[in-house]
Amino acid sequence: MKTREIVPFGLEVTGEAPKRGFVELSARQICDWVAVHRVAVFRNFILESDDEMLAICSALGDILHWEFGAVNELKVVADSANYLYTNHDVPFHWDGAFVGRIPHYIFFHCLESPEEDCGGETTFCNTVQLLADTSAEERESWNNIRVTYSTEKLVHYGGSFTSQLVAAHPVSGDPVIRYAEPVDDLNPVRLQVDGLPDDQHPMFFDRMKQLLYTPAYCYEHAWRSGDIIIADNHALLHGRRAYRKSANRHLRRVNIL
Repeated sequence: MKTREIVPFGLEVTGEAPKRGFVELSARQICDWVAVHRVAVFRNFILESDDEMLAICSALGDILHWEFGAVNELKVVADSANYLYTNHDVPFHWDGAFVGRIPHYIFFHCLESPEEDCGGETTFCNTVQLLADTSAEERESWNNIRVTYSTEKLVHYGGSFTSQLVAAHPVSGDPVIRYAEPVDDLNPVRLQVDGLPDDQHPMFFDRMKQLLYTPAYCYEHAWRSGDIIIADNHALLHGRRAYRKSANRHLRRVNIL
């Protein structure tokens, strides 16, 4: 294998030719890579079957099962009621919040990637580094903020929940940001911010958008067919860039507790 650090964060692991079976990698090595780099990108590896994929995920932790099962098929669905299954952008968020069971890892496998320069990149924001670079004064103000999120349950998530803006990573203890951007699209997500005067809410939303998409903290992954990504759902927020033109893109996602 060859490894290469990704800028601004992450690790790319490339299997030697001919392609290696992903099952050959140890769960401990994968966990160690993700703990250090927050996101690990695996290329030139083979997954032989769903059973093999789920066995690998089970070695990393307990799999979170949804109404549809363990594997979420992320692709455009005609007449979808939710923006996740369109070619629109997906704002930053973290998985599992609406069901109250937060996965540690997100496992993505790309079956079909868009053509080059068609969009559809997955975005990751390293909130640990973002907080480390934030002034003490601003962090102090964020410690008082709680956000309530609400959305209609049209797919596998919905309802309402409240979260502190700044929390602790349950494994490492690192301070992390728990923030999902407002969604003004199919299946809108509404935010109620407590801990700030009402007249400061627009400034707060603008500030969060500016920081989350700052290149020093934001990695955009352009998919290739066969790519596997394992990301730390506690340390990172993630989203998706919109397609710039019609394109096929099929990811499979498993959440691991």
